[in-house]
Amino acid sequence: MRLKLYKNLSELERDRAHWDALAGSFPFFQFDWMANWFQILGKELELAVLVGIDKDDQWIGIAPWCIDRTQPLLNKIRFLGSGDACSDYLRLIASEENHREFNRVAIDWLIGNIGCPKTLGRIDVIDLEGISPEDPIANYLCEVFTANGMKHHTTDLEGGWQVELPSTWEELNAKFSKNMRRKTNSAAKRLASADYEVLSTADSRYSSEQLWKIFVELHQKRRKMLGQPGCFADTDFEHFLKRAFLSLNNKNLAELLIINFEKRPLAAALFLSSESTFYLYQSGMDTSRMRLEPGYQICSIAIQRAIALGLQQFDFLRGDEPYKARWNTTRIPITRTRFIPRNSVANLKHSVWLTGRTLKHLVTSPKS
Repeated sequence: MRLKLYKNLSELERDRAHWDALAGSFPFFQFDWMANWFQILGKELELAVLVGIDKDDQWIGIAPWCIDRTQPLLNKIRFLGSGDACSDYLRLIASEENHREFNRVAIDWLIGNIGCPKTLGRIDVIDLEGISPEDPIANYLCEVFTANGMKHHTTDLEGGWQVELPSTWEELNAKFSKNMRRKTNSAAKRLASADYEVLSTADSRYSSEQLWKIFVELHQKRRKMLGQPGCFADTDFEHFLKRAFLSLNNKNLAELLIINFEKRPLAAALFLSSESTFYLYQSGMDTSRMRLEPGYQICSIAIQRAIALGLQQFDFLRGDEPYKARWNTTRIPITRTRFIPRNSVANLKHSVWLTGRTLKHLVTSPKS
Protein backbone atom coordinates (compact mmCIF):
# COMPACT_ATOMS: atom_id res chain seq x y z
CA MET A 1 0.00 0.00 0.00
CA ARG A 2 1.15 3.52 -0.78
CA LEU A 3 -0.40 6.58 0.83
CA LYS A 4 -1.43 9.85 -0.78
CA LEU A 5 -2.43 12.99 1.11
CA TYR A 6 -4.97 15.28 -0.56
CA LYS A 7 -4.85 18.89 0.64
CA ASN A 8 -6.72 20.39 -2.31
CA LEU A 9 -10.39 19.69 -3.06
CA SER A 10 -10.01 20.22 -6.81
CA GLU A 11 -7.36 17.51 -6.98
CA LEU A 12 -9.51 15.19 -4.88
CA GLU A 13 -12.52 15.83 -7.10
CA ARG A 14 -10.59 14.61 -10.12
CA ASP A 15 -10.32 11.23 -8.37
CA ARG A 16 -13.88 11.13 -7.07
CA ALA A 17 -14.73 8.01 -9.09
CA HIS A 18 -12.30 6.08 -6.87
CA TRP A 19 -13.91 7.64 -3.76
CA ASP A 20 -17.47 6.78 -4.78
CA ALA A 21 -16.49 3.21 -5.70
CA LEU A 22 -15.14 2.67 -2.19
CA ALA A 23 -17.89 4.56 -0.34
CA GLY A 24 -20.69 2.37 -1.72
CA SER A 25 -24.22 3.64 -1.16
CA PHE A 26 -23.90 4.90 2.44
CA PRO A 27 -25.01 8.57 2.21
CA PHE A 28 -22.70 10.09 4.82
CA PHE A 29 -19.65 8.61 3.03
CA GLN A 30 -20.61 10.07 -0.34
CA PHE A 31 -18.14 12.46 -1.94
CA ASP A 32 -20.98 14.91 -2.63
CA TRP A 33 -21.97 14.98 1.04
CA MET A 34 -18.45 15.50 2.38
CA ALA A 35 -17.22 17.84 -0.38
CA ASN A 36 -20.23 20.16 -0.07
CA TRP A 37 -19.80 20.16 3.70
CA PHE A 38 -16.14 21.16 3.34
CA GLN A 39 -16.82 23.87 0.75
CA ILE A 40 -19.64 25.52 2.70
CA LEU A 41 -19.60 24.61 6.42
CA GLY A 42 -15.90 23.79 6.57
CA LYS A 43 -14.60 26.66 4.46
CA GLU A 44 -12.26 27.81 7.26
CA LEU A 45 -10.72 24.34 7.62
CA GLU A 46 -7.83 22.60 5.86
CA LEU A 47 -8.30 19.44 3.84
CA ALA A 48 -6.19 16.46 4.95
CA VAL A 49 -7.70 13.38 3.26
CA LEU A 50 -5.36 10.38 3.38
CA VAL A 51 -5.89 7.63 0.80
CA GLY A 52 -4.43 4.10 0.67
CA ILE A 53 -3.71 2.85 -2.86
CA ASP A 54 -2.71 -0.69 -3.88
CA LYS A 55 -0.20 -1.82 -6.51
CA ASP A 56 -2.94 -1.76 -9.18
CA ASP A 57 -3.74 1.91 -8.39
CA GLN A 58 -7.05 0.95 -6.76
CA TRP A 59 -8.13 2.84 -3.65
CA ILE A 60 -8.44 0.54 -0.64
CA GLY A 61 -9.03 3.09 2.11
CA ILE A 62 -9.92 6.74 2.77
CA ALA A 63 -9.32 8.71 5.96
CA PRO A 64 -11.81 11.60 5.46
CA TRP A 65 -9.99 14.11 7.66
CA CYS A 66 -9.66 17.86 7.84
CA ILE A 67 -7.72 20.15 10.17
CA ASP A 68 -9.53 22.70 12.32
CA ARG A 69 -7.34 25.62 13.45
CA THR A 70 -10.24 27.98 14.16
CA GLN A 71 -9.92 27.83 17.97
CA PRO A 72 -7.05 29.72 19.59
CA LEU A 73 -4.23 27.37 20.67
CA LEU A 74 -6.20 24.21 19.75
CA ASN A 75 -5.61 22.47 16.43
CA LYS A 76 -7.85 19.47 15.73
CA ILE A 77 -8.09 16.62 13.27
CA ARG A 78 -11.82 16.14 12.46
CA PHE A 79 -13.98 14.03 10.20
CA LEU A 80 -15.37 15.73 7.13
CA GLY A 81 -19.12 16.07 7.72
CA SER A 82 -18.90 16.32 11.52
CA GLY A 83 -20.43 19.05 13.68
CA ASP A 84 -23.71 20.75 12.74
CA ALA A 85 -24.37 18.40 9.81
CA CYS A 86 -24.76 15.53 12.33
CA SER A 87 -23.33 12.89 10.00
CA ASP A 88 -23.77 9.62 11.87
CA TYR A 89 -21.83 6.33 11.89
CA LEU A 90 -18.59 7.94 10.67
CA ARG A 91 -15.23 6.13 10.50
CA LEU A 92 -12.41 5.55 8.04
CA ILE A 93 -13.79 4.31 4.73
CA ALA A 94 -12.50 0.88 3.71
CA SER A 95 -13.81 -2.51 2.68
CA GLU A 96 -14.30 -5.13 5.38
CA GLU A 97 -11.32 -7.16 4.18
CA ASN A 98 -8.95 -4.15 4.11
CA HIS A 99 -10.11 -2.02 7.03
CA ARG A 100 -7.71 -3.42 9.65
CA GLU A 101 -4.61 -2.93 7.52
CA PHE A 102 -5.70 0.52 6.36
CA ASN A 103 -6.57 1.70 9.90
CA ARG A 104 -3.16 0.63 11.20
CA VAL A 105 -1.22 2.19 8.32
CA ALA A 106 -3.24 5.42 8.36
CA ILE A 107 -2.82 5.91 12.09
CA ASP A 108 0.91 5.14 11.93
CA TRP A 109 1.18 7.82 9.24
CA LEU A 110 -0.90 10.26 11.31
CA ILE A 111 1.25 9.79 14.40
CA GLY A 112 4.43 10.14 12.35
CA ASN A 113 3.30 13.39 10.71
CA ILE A 114 1.92 15.27 13.70
CA GLY A 115 4.16 18.31 14.04
CA CYS A 116 5.53 18.04 10.50
CA PRO A 117 5.08 21.49 8.85
CA LYS A 118 4.86 20.03 5.32
CA THR A 119 1.91 17.75 6.14
CA LEU A 120 -0.17 18.30 9.30
CA GLY A 121 1.64 20.85 11.43
CA ARG A 122 0.85 21.02 15.14
CA ILE A 123 -2.10 18.87 16.20
CA ASP A 124 -3.44 18.98 19.78
CA VAL A 125 -6.38 16.59 19.55
CA ILE A 126 -7.91 14.03 17.19
CA ASP A 127 -11.64 14.61 17.55
CA LEU A 128 -13.77 11.72 16.26
CA GLU A 129 -17.44 12.66 16.38
CA GLY A 130 -20.35 10.54 15.12
CA ILE A 131 -18.87 7.07 15.57
CA SER A 132 -20.80 4.12 16.93
CA PRO A 133 -19.07 1.70 19.31
CA GLU A 134 -21.33 -1.02 17.90
CA ASP A 135 -19.68 -0.65 14.48
CA PRO A 136 -16.73 -3.12 14.52
CA ILE A 137 -14.80 -1.10 11.92
CA ALA A 138 -15.16 2.15 13.88
CA ASN A 139 -14.39 0.30 17.10
CA TYR A 140 -11.17 -1.09 15.62
CA LEU A 141 -10.07 2.44 14.73
CA CYS A 142 -10.37 3.43 18.40
CA GLU A 143 -8.53 0.28 19.47
CA VAL A 144 -5.58 1.17 17.23
CA PHE A 145 -5.37 4.70 18.63
CA THR A 146 -5.46 3.31 22.18
CA ALA A 147 -2.83 0.68 21.37
CA ASN A 148 -0.53 3.51 20.30
CA GLY A 149 -0.61 4.85 23.86
CA MET A 150 -2.90 7.83 23.28
CA LYS A 151 -5.02 9.15 26.11
CA HIS A 152 -8.66 9.49 25.21
CA HIS A 153 -11.95 10.84 26.47
CA THR A 154 -15.34 9.62 25.22
CA THR A 155 -18.61 11.52 25.44
CA ASP A 156 -21.94 9.82 24.74
CA LEU A 157 -24.03 11.76 22.24
CA GLU A 158 -27.72 11.32 21.52
CA GLY A 159 -28.30 7.90 20.00
CA GLY A 160 -29.55 6.68 16.67
CA TRP A 161 -32.84 4.73 16.61
CA GLN A 162 -33.20 1.87 14.16
CA VAL A 163 -36.12 -0.35 13.16
CA GLU A 164 -35.49 -3.82 11.72
CA LEU A 165 -38.00 -4.08 8.89
CA PRO A 166 -40.07 -7.21 8.24
CA SER A 167 -41.38 -8.05 4.78
CA THR A 168 -44.75 -6.31 5.33
CA TRP A 169 -46.08 -3.24 7.12
CA GLU A 170 -48.73 -5.42 8.79
CA GLU A 171 -46.03 -7.49 10.51
CA LEU A 172 -44.37 -4.39 11.90
CA ASN A 173 -47.65 -2.74 12.91
CA ALA A 174 -48.58 -5.87 14.88
CA LYS A 175 -45.45 -5.39 17.06
CA PHE A 176 -46.47 -1.90 18.19
CA SER A 177 -48.23 -1.24 21.47
CA LYS A 178 -52.04 -1.08 21.44
CA ASN A 179 -51.99 2.70 21.75
CA MET A 180 -49.39 2.99 18.97
CA ARG A 181 -51.50 0.84 16.65
CA ARG A 182 -54.42 3.21 17.24
CA LYS A 183 -52.19 6.06 16.08
CA THR A 184 -50.87 4.28 12.97
CA ASN A 185 -54.32 2.98 12.01
CA SER A 186 -55.76 6.47 12.42
CA ALA A 187 -52.94 7.82 10.22
CA ALA A 188 -53.76 5.21 7.56
CA LYS A 189 -57.46 6.17 7.54
CA ARG A 190 -56.63 9.85 7.19
CA LEU A 191 -54.17 9.23 4.36
CA ALA A 192 -56.77 7.16 2.48
CA SER A 193 -59.04 10.20 2.38
CA ALA A 194 -59.38 12.14 -0.88
CA ASP A 195 -58.33 15.26 1.05
CA TYR A 196 -54.76 13.92 1.28
CA GLU A 197 -52.02 13.88 -1.35
CA VAL A 198 -48.43 12.59 -1.05
CA LEU A 199 -45.76 14.40 -3.07
CA SER A 200 -42.23 13.13 -3.66
CA THR A 201 -39.08 14.14 -5.52
CA ALA A 202 -39.17 10.60 -6.90
CA ASP A 203 -42.23 11.70 -8.91
CA SER A 204 -41.28 13.76 -11.97
CA ARG A 205 -44.52 15.79 -11.68
CA TYR A 206 -42.97 17.86 -8.89
CA SER A 207 -39.75 19.88 -9.09
CA SER A 208 -37.15 19.45 -6.37
CA GLU A 209 -37.02 23.25 -5.96
CA GLN A 210 -40.75 23.46 -5.20
CA LEU A 211 -40.69 20.64 -2.68
CA TRP A 212 -37.50 21.96 -1.06
CA LYS A 213 -39.16 25.32 -0.34
CA ILE A 214 -42.14 23.58 1.29
CA PHE A 215 -39.86 21.33 3.36
CA VAL A 216 -37.79 24.23 4.73
CA GLU A 217 -40.90 26.23 5.59
CA LEU A 218 -42.50 23.35 7.53
CA HIS A 219 -39.23 22.50 9.30
CA GLN A 220 -38.82 26.08 10.49
CA LYS A 221 -42.45 26.22 11.66
CA ARG A 222 -41.84 23.22 13.88
CA ARG A 223 -38.62 24.70 15.31
CA LYS A 224 -40.33 28.05 15.94
CA MET A 225 -43.08 26.28 17.91
CA LEU A 226 -40.36 24.72 20.08
CA GLY A 227 -38.76 28.13 20.67
CA GLN A 228 -35.70 27.33 18.54
CA PRO A 229 -34.21 29.27 15.61
CA GLY A 230 -34.06 26.15 13.42
CA CYS A 231 -31.05 25.06 11.38
CA PHE A 232 -32.26 26.85 8.24
CA ALA A 233 -31.89 30.19 10.02
CA ASP A 234 -28.23 29.56 9.12
CA THR A 235 -28.04 30.27 5.38
CA ASP A 236 -24.76 28.35 5.08
CA PHE A 237 -26.41 25.24 6.49
CA GLU A 238 -29.30 25.47 4.06
CA HIS A 239 -26.88 26.02 1.18
CA PHE A 240 -24.89 22.92 2.19
CA LEU A 241 -27.88 20.65 2.72
CA LYS A 242 -29.68 21.72 -0.44
CA ARG A 243 -26.61 21.13 -2.61
CA ALA A 244 -25.84 17.80 -0.95
CA PHE A 245 -29.48 16.70 -1.17
CA LEU A 246 -29.82 17.56 -4.86
CA SER A 247 -26.61 15.67 -5.66
CA LEU A 248 -27.70 12.58 -3.72
CA ASN A 249 -31.23 12.80 -5.12
CA ASN A 250 -29.77 12.53 -8.63
CA LYS A 251 -28.16 9.23 -7.52
CA ASN A 252 -31.40 7.96 -5.89
CA LEU A 253 -29.80 8.26 -2.45
CA ALA A 254 -32.09 11.02 -1.14
CA GLU A 255 -35.77 11.89 -1.31
CA LEU A 256 -38.22 14.51 -0.07
CA LEU A 257 -41.73 13.46 0.93
CA ILE A 258 -44.51 16.03 1.42
CA ILE A 259 -48.07 15.39 2.68
CA ASN A 260 -50.76 17.81 1.55
CA PHE A 261 -54.08 18.01 3.36
CA GLU A 262 -56.87 19.99 1.73
CA LYS A 263 -54.30 21.22 -0.82
CA ARG A 264 -52.07 22.74 1.87
CA PRO A 265 -48.70 21.29 3.05
CA LEU A 266 -49.12 19.43 6.34
CA ALA A 267 -45.86 17.49 6.87
CA ALA A 268 -42.50 17.02 5.16
CA ALA A 269 -39.41 14.88 5.62
CA LEU A 270 -35.99 14.55 4.02
CA PHE A 271 -34.66 11.01 3.73
CA LEU A 272 -31.26 9.66 2.83
CA SER A 273 -30.92 6.04 1.74
CA SER A 274 -28.44 3.25 1.14
CA GLU A 275 -28.87 -0.18 -0.38
CA SER A 276 -30.14 -1.48 2.98
CA THR A 277 -31.49 1.47 5.02
CA PHE A 278 -33.82 4.49 4.87
CA TYR A 279 -32.55 7.35 7.08
CA LEU A 280 -34.88 10.08 8.37
CA TYR A 281 -32.59 13.13 8.36
CA GLN A 282 -35.04 15.97 9.06
CA SER A 283 -38.77 16.63 9.18
CA GLY A 284 -41.23 19.47 9.61
CA MET A 285 -44.95 20.03 9.99
CA ASP A 286 -47.69 22.65 10.04
CA THR A 287 -47.90 23.42 13.75
CA SER A 288 -51.35 24.98 13.39
CA ARG A 289 -52.79 21.53 12.53
CA MET A 290 -51.07 19.26 15.05
CA ARG A 291 -54.46 17.72 15.94
CA LEU A 292 -54.11 15.74 12.68
CA GLU A 293 -50.97 14.05 14.10
CA PRO A 294 -48.82 14.65 11.00
CA GLY A 295 -45.76 12.99 12.55
CA TYR A 296 -47.44 9.58 12.57
CA GLN A 297 -48.52 10.08 8.98
CA ILE A 298 -45.11 11.01 7.55
CA CYS A 299 -43.32 8.24 9.48
CA SER A 300 -45.90 5.62 8.48
CA ILE A 301 -45.60 6.53 4.81
CA ALA A 302 -41.80 6.53 4.93
CA ILE A 303 -41.50 3.17 6.70
CA GLN A 304 -44.00 1.60 4.32
CA ARG A 305 -41.96 2.99 1.42
CA ALA A 306 -38.77 1.46 2.86
CA ILE A 307 -40.49 -1.92 3.20
CA ALA A 308 -41.82 -1.71 -0.37
CA LEU A 309 -38.24 -1.05 -1.59
CA GLY A 310 -37.07 -4.22 0.18
CA LEU A 311 -34.80 -2.40 2.64
CA GLN A 312 -33.75 -4.01 5.92
CA GLN A 313 -33.71 -1.02 8.29
CA PHE A 314 -35.36 2.31 8.91
CA ASP A 315 -33.13 4.68 10.91
CA PHE A 316 -34.36 7.81 12.71
CA LEU A 317 -30.71 8.87 13.19
CA ARG A 318 -29.32 10.92 16.06
CA GLY A 319 -31.66 12.34 18.69
CA ASP A 320 -33.32 10.88 21.79
CA GLU A 321 -36.80 12.30 21.22
CA PRO A 322 -39.37 10.06 23.00
CA TYR A 323 -41.44 9.39 19.87
CA LYS A 324 -38.66 7.31 18.27
CA ALA A 325 -38.90 4.52 20.86
CA ARG A 326 -42.57 3.95 19.97
CA TRP A 327 -41.69 2.59 16.52
CA ASN A 328 -40.23 -0.71 17.80
CA THR A 329 -36.71 0.70 17.53
CA THR A 330 -33.35 -0.24 19.01
CA ARG A 331 -31.14 2.58 20.27
CA ILE A 332 -27.71 2.70 18.59
CA PRO A 333 -25.09 4.51 20.71
CA ILE A 334 -23.19 7.35 19.04
CA THR A 335 -20.13 8.90 20.63
CA ARG A 336 -17.46 11.54 20.35
CA THR A 337 -13.96 10.47 21.33
CA ARG A 338 -10.96 12.78 21.68
CA PHE A 339 -7.54 11.13 21.27
CA ILE A 340 -4.52 13.08 22.50
CA PRO A 341 -1.16 12.94 20.69
CA ARG A 342 1.77 11.74 22.76
CA ASN A 343 3.48 15.04 23.46
CA SER A 344 3.63 17.17 26.59
CA VAL A 345 1.92 20.25 25.12
CA ALA A 346 -1.08 18.29 23.81
CA ASN A 347 -1.42 16.43 27.12
CA LEU A 348 -1.26 19.70 29.09
CA LYS A 349 -4.03 21.19 26.94
CA HIS A 350 -6.10 18.06 27.44
CA SER A 351 -5.69 18.33 31.22
CA VAL A 352 -6.84 21.97 31.11
CA TRP A 353 -9.83 20.95 28.96
CA LEU A 354 -10.79 18.19 31.40
CA THR A 355 -10.53 20.57 34.36
CA GLY A 356 -12.74 23.14 32.61
CA ARG A 357 -15.26 20.45 31.73
CA THR A 358 -15.38 19.24 35.35
CA LEU A 359 -15.84 22.78 36.70
CA LYS A 360 -18.61 23.49 34.19
CA HIS A 361 -20.40 20.31 35.26
CA LEU A 362 -20.15 21.29 38.93
CA VAL A 363 -21.55 24.78 38.20
CA THR A 364 -24.45 23.55 36.04
CA SER A 365 -25.41 20.47 38.09
CA PRO A 366 -28.64 20.90 40.07
CA LYS A 367 -28.09 21.37 43.79
CA SER A 368 -29.51 18.64 46.04
